[in-house]
Amino acid sequence: MMKKLLYISLFLGFSISVSAQKSQLDFEEKIVQHFKNQNWNDFVVTKDSLYKGTFGENNFNVSLSKNPIDFDTIHTVITNPYFSDKYESAEKERDYVKNFPKSFSVIYQNSLVSLFENGKFACFNLDNFNRNTSLENKLNTKKFKHHWVIDNQLGAISGNTIYIWNGNKWIKSKNPFPVTEQPILFEDNDFIVYRDCFGEWGGTVYFYEKSTQKTFFTESTCPNSIIKTQNGYQVLANLGHMFGSSEIKLIPDPSKLTEAKSHQLNKALNGQALGYADKSNAFTKEMELYGVQVFSTFLYQNRKLCIVNLAELTFIAEIKANKIEIVHPLYFNDLYTHAPITKSYGEFTLINLDNYGTGLKREISVLIISGNRIAKLDWNENHSR
Repeated sequence: MMKKLLYISLFLGFSISVSAQKSQLDFEEKIVQHFKNQNWNDFVVTKDSLYKGTFGENNFNVSLSKNPIDFDTIHTVITNPYFSDKYESAEKERDYVKNFPKSFSVIYQNSLVSLFENGKFACFNLDNFNRNTSLENKLNTKKFKHHWVIDNQLGAISGNTIYIWNGNKWIKSKNPFPVTEQPILFEDNDFIVYRDCFGEWGGTVYFYEKSTQKTFFTESTCPNSIIKTQNGYQVLANLGHMFGSSEIKLIPDPSKLTEAKSHQLNKALNGQALGYADKSNAFTKEMELYGVQVFSTFLYQNRKLCIVNLAELTFIAEIKANKIEIVHPLYFNDLYTHAPITKSYGEFTLINLDNYGTGLKREISVLIISGNRIAKLDWNENHSR
């Protein structure tokens, strides 16, 4: 009997191994074929060299990683519970987009918390994406215009007042707050970080220092993710203009950047982003790529991963100097976004996705990463390309 069980166990282990190998081979073949279809010159496409970027001095090579990650991806559509036919049939774009959230969603108490045009919250349980009406009923005692997670608490603005949810009711915030409409990129004990973006005319990353209420800034076109390391704040930015570009700036001490005057915040200066006025040089560039867009960066099991858009494909990769190594094909499509934001909420990573052609500057989808699961949630209808 023991021998029989051992044989069964060995057979099952062998079958799983063969299945995993076949899945990996299928993934490699699909990726290689995609880049072959995108190749319009004599370049020889192999899994070790799928694509070569040759923009100026910043060349890069794209390959399949020798250490792929077996993410489990799911995709579903969730509906705005306050969906209005009035907005759906509106002729003007600024009205049509009002069925999308009016501020970028956040994660709070194991729920995706989204705010809609009527000033009400909708909450979706992260285990099954069903509505958490219990939390909704508690939160919807006022009408709100924007919301965030502040110091691990849910915060929102109603009228001209910032409120904090204390677990039972909304209370007026006693602390000054640097934003009224922008999403928060990053927060720690020292800084609240946010952004503005003027497209091809540049973008700015702002570091609001909590202890002094001063704001420091530098150019970043346009910031989408921040990872804090022992060496400082890594600010990832991307821009879709022309052939696309991406960069990472390392800022060891944000208080060494130029301080912004209150009347300068979130405004252009001489026809371009305020960020260009920073002459502090209090940063170093860790990455600068042209012809590729990096929409997001996040940590996964001590590996820094990136969501990359290149050659009509969006995938997950590790970027090591000038080497882009694909670890997972994501949804194997051309998922595209203009000004995304990636933020960590404990065990969850939330990526808010906009798309100007679908929802102007509003969120139309989110990616939620937890463990080895990646869930893409589209608002109201399937937005896959």
